[in-house]
Amino acid sequence: MNLSPAAGGRGPRPVKESLNRLLGSLGSPSADVLATLFEHWPDAAGAALATRARPARLVNRRLIVEVDDPACAAQLRLREGELLDRLSECLGPGKVQSIRPRVAVAKGRGGPFRR
Repeated sequence: MNLSPAAGGRGPRPVKESLNRLLGSLGSPSADVLATLFEHWPDAAGAALATRARPARLVNRRLIVEVDDPACAAQLRLREGELLDRLSECLGPGKVQSIRPRVAVAKGRGGPFRR
């Protein structure tokens, strides 16, 4: 019995292939797109904003960004067009079509992003 994928069997497959299939079923882009998003977020957002806002998830082309306070959420909304342009440059067109800030719950005394 030959289990190789080439023979039509269900042999071993690369983890990346399975992960991308799972992500797609959840409305998320490929693992490569997500890795690039998290890697390039500081460049796209700028250093000051990146310390107060971080991408949380990308589903159905909507990027949910956790922010540390409502003022930062307002800043993110005002800069949405600029951020979409920058993300389009590094991820490819249409990967992110909207950005929605969400104020993160503070964790301890240092705020939501401190460790």
